[in-house]
Amino acid sequence: MPRDDSSSGKAIVSGGFGNTTTTTAATGRLPFPMLTRTNYASWALRMKYILRTNGAWGAVDAKKASGSTVDESMDCLALTIISQSIDDETLLRVAEKETAADVWVALRSMHVGSERVREARIQSLRSDFDNLKTGDAESVDDFALKFTALVGRIRELGDAMDEKYVVKKLLRAVSTKFINVASSLMLFSDINKMAMEEAIGSLKAHEELLKG
Repeated sequence: MPRDDSSSGKAIVSGGFGNTTTTTAATGRLPFPMLTRTNYASWALRMKYILRTNGAWGAVDAKKASGSTVDESMDCLALTIISQSIDDETLLRVAEKETAADVWVALRSMHVGSERVREARIQSLRSDFDNLKTGDAESVDDFALKFTALVGRIRELGDAMDEKYVVKKLLRAVSTKFINVASSLMLFSDINKMAMEEAIGSLKAHEELLKG
């Protein structure tokens, strides 16, 4: 249920995300996603949904906010929602910003860095991803932990990385003891629609059979 915001007279809806692992900030009885050092990409997406739900996305949308007049009440509402989803230290760092659009750009800059730096980081991580291989003695769990962490870091920087590309890379990165199951999945399953977790589960099931 929405919470009445006394400053704007409007009800702010958090958008409820069910069982999310994202750290949340409680506003009244409603959870809002809390920006951390490592979750900017997912935080920004959730905030986009919340701002849209409350009719305030136009205040921070670069295409709409740039060169156009943003309604003051919309801007205030966007600022209120954003302020509830960042910690005190971050709030003070953007305190001099006048508009929600300026705050949004500043937060992106803080957590993603300049576009050139971001692209360089993505390129470096992509190189690590392309070179990733399973060790002969490495368990599926250990490899999956490294693999999913690397995928998460790349996606957090704004590189979407299609799931089918990720799955194909996973199956090509396996050691010789998993070649048969990887080949079977590629030949007989629709890996274009397969989730990364499903592919990892198939490899783990094969590993358990080998142990038996």
